[in-house]
Amino acid sequence: MAKVISIINQKGGVGKTTTACHLAMAAVERGLSVALVDFDSQGNSGAILSRNPSMNREREGGAQELFDSMEPVFAETEFGISLLHGHKWLEELDMRDNVLDEALTMRDRIRSLPFDYVLFDTPPAPCMRQMAPLFWSDLVVVPVEPTELSMSGLVSMIETINQARRVNPGLAYRLMVNRHINSSGQQRLILDDLKAKLPGMIIGEFKLRVPVADALSHGVPVWKYTKDKALRQEWLEFCYRVLDLVK
Repeated sequence: MAKVISIINQKGGVGKTTTACHLAMAAVERGLSVALVDFDSQGNSGAILSRNPSMNREREGGAQELFDSMEPVFAETEFGISLLHGHKWLEELDMRDNVLDEALTMRDRIRSLPFDYVLFDTPPAPCMRQMAPLFWSDLVVVPVEPTELSMSGLVSMIETINQARRVNPGLAYRLMVNRHINSSGQQRLILDDLKAKLPGMIIGEFKLRVPVADALSHGVPVWKYTKDKALRQEWLEFCYRVLDLVK
């Protein structure tokens, strides 16, 4: 039975796609089978993994296949990651009649997909494509920045997770602090406050680093791109910690 992990935040630009792609790559390096479903209409995960920047303009083979087919056909990528890509028509899913009720019936089918892990990259706004993966997941990873705006959005995100727990009581979540500017006193205060209010919930902390985004644009994870040994180890160990939470 597949383990299901979703990467979710109701704010854009916090590193959801970077996190999703690195988790998938780390799983493959462990010799595990992994699928990534890109539910974001921007389709960035699909573009990275397919090595096709225009993938979000292609409807066929997209993430809607989870709803439209009992046996969705995943595209195989050069990374060894199976893919249902995101595209600009995915918003039509949100408009379907009774689509959340339909999603509730799909949990067993999602978990019976022939993979060790199924990862979901989700849109940065409350909608069906964000809520449905919460119904199906074992774990949610919430990337956040230590800013007041991001913390405000985190409150709403946790409320949404708690709503999903009414039908998926085993759902766990962890926070990933991303793009932390170490020289910012304000960010340090926010981070300290977050740790005090949610002790033990932060599974990774990352400073703002250019090589992380650059690595994916070159088609490799950061641990195969940067010469910074500490950064390589930091990201690889983070990915393994996340995957191990749902072994």
